[in-house]
Amino acid sequence: WRRPRVAVLSTGDELAQPGEALRPAAIYDSNGPIVAAAVAEDGCEVAMRLALPDNVAALRDALKRAHAECDVVILSGGTSKGAGDLTYRLIGELGAPGIVAHGVALKPGKPLCLAVCDGKPVVALPGFPTSAMFTFHDIVAPALRRMAGLPPRQETEVEATIPARIPSELGRTEFVMTALARSGEGLVAHAVGKGS
Repeated sequence: WRRPRVAVLSTGDELAQPGEALRPAAIYDSNGPIVAAAVAEDGCEVAMRLALPDNVAALRDALKRAHAECDVVILSGGTSKGAGDLTYRLIGELGAPGIVAHGVALKPGKPLCLAVCDGKPVVALPGFPTSAMFTFHDIVAPALRRMAGLPPRQETEVEATIPARIPSELGRTEFVMTALARSGEGLVAHAVGKGS
């Protein structure tokens, strides 16, 4: 099997690269390195990794180049439907059929955008790091592994008791991060904070 070539693009004016000094209101691009590492872990080659500002022309050019040179394009950020969110608007320009799903019944991860453009998968992960990684591992990684000729990832499941009620919304599958501890009756799963 040839290792699929994947482009990993982070978007947002607020992004600074790890090691740079943070300017006011900036955040480090954590999604780029994390997604690139996960892509490699799932048998693919990271052929391109860029962080791009919220600029239509720059994003359009980078998307077209990534789509032409790679087998898969994975973006993060710009997937919500706000005025400043550009990613999902430009994906349709890459080819037919375009976006096949924009928004999933998951929490975290609702604004995930999935597309197929001229036979190539294009994914726009949510910009929030927790949402990006949950949707990547749950939805994107299985497809990448299949493209790379790898078997499905082996998951480990454990049963645990939840000592406190966890409020959730009806109609969505909700992932809750927990810390496991041992008790006299077995494992206990304590919910941890939802902040970034």
